[in-house]
Amino acid sequence: MTDAQLDNAIVRHAQSASRWKTVCFSALLVAALSAASMGAAAHQTSASAAAPAASATATMQSQAQPTVSPSPTPTITPTPTLAQVVPAAFANLNQLDGSSTLASAGVELNEMQRSQLMERIEDFRAQGYQASFVVVDMRTGAAIASYGGMPMYTASSIKAPYIVSLAQTGAVDINAVATSATADAAGLNQLITQTLQVSDNDTYEALYKRFGAAPTMQWLAGTGATTGLNGYYGDVTAIDLARMWVNSYDYLFGASADAADAQGRTWLAQQMRSSLNSSIAAVHGEGEIVASKAGWIYGEGNLYAYNDAGIVIPAGSMQLSEKPQGYVLAMLTNACARDDLLTALAQTVDDAMRAA
Repeated sequence: MTDAQLDNAIVRHAQSASRWKTVCFSALLVAALSAASMGAAAHQTSASAAAPAASATATMQSQAQPTVSPSPTPTITPTPTLAQVVPAAFANLNQLDGSSTLASAGVELNEMQRSQLMERIEDFRAQGYQASFVVVDMRTGAAIASYGGMPMYTASSIKAPYIVSLAQTGAVDINAVATSATADAAGLNQLITQTLQVSDNDTYEALYKRFGAAPTMQWLAGTGATTGLNGYYGDVTAIDLARMWVNSYDYLFGASADAADAQGRTWLAQQMRSSLNSSIAAVHGEGEIVASKAGWIYGEGNLYAYNDAGIVIPAGSMQLSEKPQGYVLAMLTNACARDDLLTALAQTVDDAMRAA
């Protein structure tokens, strides 16, 4: 082959290789574009397939029962202890409108309670009597009153608070008295028992002559009381008589079983059970604890009174210092010998307290 022929052969070979490169590149480009097109189509198909599923899910959710949000966890309010209730009671007694026909502090009376209490108050007024009362809920310290700030003659209703004041201030050793540990304690035992159970005036006067009014005034300090003893008896308001019985509740039932004077406290509370002429005791069963003291006078010295005051605790109540129960009630009237009126009022108050 000549040199010219060889050169021509090389040129033809180079041109042929170039054409094959172009063909291969075109083929590869077409393949790549085709693959990309197929991928896009597949993606669209997948997306189209997923959309009905999402739509179906939404449809199922719309057809399902509405989702109920969980209720918030209820707030548990701890039961107030007696150490908390007593100051709350004194504070509420301070807030009462003492001149109102029916007032309350720390509680809102419903229509039925208000109507029933007003009816009992009107019973006294319609028959020409004056009457006042105060009730304190010892679960909360809330207080209700009718003419609670009107001073009235205590008669013998002051005797129980007076004796509690002697015990709580230490004027008498109540443990020694309860057990008649000495001759003097045995004598005091007899005086206290007769005073509380049969309202003996002579035994009460013997106690008063010995100890005077100072223990009672000391005992009332800090309670907000504005009326107290004036001689053996005197004029007090139902609000202040209620203060005395709140103090008495705290003393008689607030001590633990292992308190140093627990035996004496238990004995003293027992002497106030089934108190003579107590309208409060009359409307309660034997299972309930009622520690009360009535008082009455029928015109001697131109004085008229028929009163009752005390503590009511439901049957089965225990650990009253940790979970105080029941209520304190003070009723002062001049409705002599009208047990029916006082008993009806005591029953209506009890109904209101049970409904609270």
